[in-house]
Amino acid sequence: MFNNAIQWITDNAWVAPVFVGLACAFGAYAFVQLLRRPKSLIEKNDDWRDPPPMLFAIFRPIIRLLAPEVKKFIKDASAKKLSNRLSAAGMNYAILPEELVTLRYVCLATGALLTYSLQSLETQFGPEIMIFVFLLAPIGFFYPELWLSDQIARRKREVTKEFPFLLDLLVLSMRAGLNYSGALAQAIGALPHGAVRDEFGKLLREMRAGKSRRDALLDLSERMNIEAISNFVAAINQAEETGGEIVQVLMAQAQQRRDERFNTAEEMAGRAPIRMLMPMMAFLFPIIFMLMGFIIMIKLAEIGYLPEAMVEMLRK
Repeated sequence: MFNNAIQWITDNAWVAPVFVGLACAFGAYAFVQLLRRPKSLIEKNDDWRDPPPMLFAIFRPIIRLLAPEVKKFIKDASAKKLSNRLSAAGMNYAILPEELVTLRYVCLATGALLTYSLQSLETQFGPEIMIFVFLLAPIGFFYPELWLSDQIARRKREVTKEFPFLLDLLVLSMRAGLNYSGALAQAIGALPHGAVRDEFGKLLREMRAGKSRRDALLDLSERMNIEAISNFVAAINQAEETGGEIVQVLMAQAQQRRDERFNTAEEMAGRAPIRMLMPMMAFLFPIIFMLMGFIIMIKLAEIGYLPEAMVEMLRK
């Protein structure tokens, strides 16, 4: 099927000019928008932003230029969903939803240009290499989404590891006589730099700025979108509504998070033999079978059960 597709693309001379035409149209549109855009909209104050990831930093000028135009075509529900995913990845202060969508299309156009420029590889490596060349455009389109999913998964693992430590520090600080805000500040100061320290630092700043603790916690839960954080927020808010002791709630939450982390470690340890099975079957077992087969053939040659031609081959 791939060979037929490659043959069709190579037989139709209009495919390459279409790619070039689309790239030129995209560049012309960007240039026209640059001329029409007021300077105040281009040179924005980005002091509030976090440092962008490398891929975004490479295409930042063209992304900032086209993002306002792309925003007009994004539905509010889609923008909200993308914003939640960026928050879960810790990128909500580095990339806006419309900028992520723009990045996809910029990567798609870049992949198309690379596809056109690498068509000469067919004469050097054969038509099979064109399978990978023509995959550059779809890979460029889907890569930002795959990268975002990977960042979300990495951040969840980091929070799962560090969150019980934060709860233990909160319990110790509140038992020492500090209130919730003071205990939270003390615990954050003892944490290493990471997702938990950054997010709970934002929570503390919001509370000190005048936002109620309930609203700040709800914003934290929505921003991080992690089950452990959501359970913690629900337990704290319920204790505040019913008049329960927050220290007891924190102790129960800390014990639950430790149990979850221990169960996760046991589950990963149980999966380790299964994951090792495929490398062993691919690399170790063939060598063992070759050694065993060679020994068996030597024994058969010694007792005369092998043909003379095979015995001569073994002697050589």
